[in-house]
Amino acid sequence: MNIAITAGASGIGLAMTEAFLENGDAVAICDIDQQAIERFKSKHPETLALCASVNNEAEIAQFITQTQLHLGCIDVLCANAGTGGPASAIEDIELKEWKDCISVNLDGAFLSAKHTIPGMKRQQAGLILFTSSTAGLYGYPYRSPYACAKWAIIGLTKTL
Repeated sequence: MNIAITAGASGIGLAMTEAFLENGDAVAICDIDQQAIERFKSKHPETLALCASVNNEAEIAQFITQTQLHLGCIDVLCANAGTGGPASAIEDIELKEWKDCISVNLDGAFLSAKHTIPGMKRQQAGLILFTSSTAGLYGYPYRSPYACAKWAIIGLTKTL
């Protein structure tokens, strides 16, 4: 299978990437961390690995386009990128902190799906895996933007 993974060079994304590669799947990843991308490329030079921010539409569109060209198609999208955001009482969170957390966690998932789904429709097949959190089910004290974004990802999943 051909798999695209956002935030695939570290953390949960790297674990996904390694598991898919061990399974013999073709993988392409993006990550915002250039150093993590370089470390990954040194171990997996045959794998497409690009630096991209999921909440930058031009960058995520370029990643999806390059992945489709490199792999031929995308069978599975793992929209995994996320950030914990501020850990504060809501009255202490700045609007910019709120928007940044929502943007990476939710806008990133939306943009990844938006640019992948047309290819999946053309091939009449595909699977999208969004990484959410128990915070999206139960909420977390002092993590309101994160919990809201993860809750919304569950809603996005149900609407697709």
